[in-house]
Amino acid sequence: MVKILLLSALLYVLSVPCRARTVVVDAVDATPLPAASVFDATGRMVALTDADGAFSAALPATVRCMGYEPATLAVDADTLRMSPASYELQGMTVNLAERDVLRLVCYVREFMGMAADSTTSVLYAEYMVDYMLPVRKLKKFKGRFSPRVLAKRSVMRMSRTDAADSIAADPEGADELPWLQLASMPAPSPDGTYEMLPDSVRGRACSYSVPGKYGTLREYRVTPALVTVNVDPLADSEEHRISPWFFKLFGLTIDIAELTSSTGYVPPESGELRPEDMVMRTFSMEALARGKLLKKLLGCKSDMKMKAFFEIYPVDREYLTATEARAAEKENPATPALEVPDNAAPLDEATLNMLEAARKLR
Repeated sequence: MVKILLLSALLYVLSVPCRARTVVVDAVDATPLPAASVFDATGRMVALTDADGAFSAALPATVRCMGYEPATLAVDADTLRMSPASYELQGMTVNLAERDVLRLVCYVREFMGMAADSTTSVLYAEYMVDYMLPVRKLKKFKGRFSPRVLAKRSVMRMSRTDAADSIAADPEGADELPWLQLASMPAPSPDGTYEMLPDSVRGRACSYSVPGKYGTLREYRVTPALVTVNVDPLADSEEHRISPWFFKLFGLTIDIAELTSSTGYVPPESGELRPEDMVMRTFSMEALARGKLLKKLLGCKSDMKMKAFFEIYPVDREYLTATEARAAEKENPATPALEVPDNAAPLDEATLNMLEAARKLR
């Protein structure tokens, strides 16, 4: 009987399709691209590339990575080459007053995939947000590095094994999960200055990294067109996992196993990576969630696997005095139209189809 069971198990394993391992690389110099986000044919984020730039997923799959044009893998291949994107700074509004605070207005995309029990969900949202970023150390204004929502639209597709797929435009309850707070901006050091590139790397193409306690904390890629900074805050965690306390205020326990930010800058002459030189910022996240709120929002009973990817594009920069910035923080901001910048990466077909379905529902 034991031999029969072992043989049956072996035949089952052999009958399951094997997902090939693909390495994502820069099309110019073949450098592996870690922490790139992988989406399946439904638009759901299903994986992140590992430290070697590799992933395994059902095909076709679309890969999005900071500083590169999205690429789709339709058939098994050892390598997927991604072409560097071209970025330019958007126009800037400059006041003649003392330049104390940069009000940065950004267009943000959120891709969220969730799976639990017999239910899978895909959430796509677009935002206009702003930040108040000090350009130097100020005594009476600390700034705001988290996003304030000015405008939003979203769509969710839910799939259940016992029912047909459903689409919801601007679904209720989606705002109860504060994922957008991940889309924060880098803060300056206590003396008011921002991170400096070493003199040795300016003006030449190179890559280098800074170790954390248990892995690579910061990784830099410098080219004549773009400086990319990848940060893994979990590299200082022995288990490479955190459980933020503030989610518990919402009746949730979130164990985050992957959390990577990538920021691209126009190469600065001074070497200081300032927010006004930023052309794009992304966040990738993988987590396991549990709690009453999930049951309320999605009707699931088991823990939920969640994967999220954010793209942040500056669309306007305005310098304010500290007094003007404090006043602006107290006002109810105007609701602008959603403004997709020219350098925003194209959306995949599944997301475009979701948006079209939601447009008909509104």
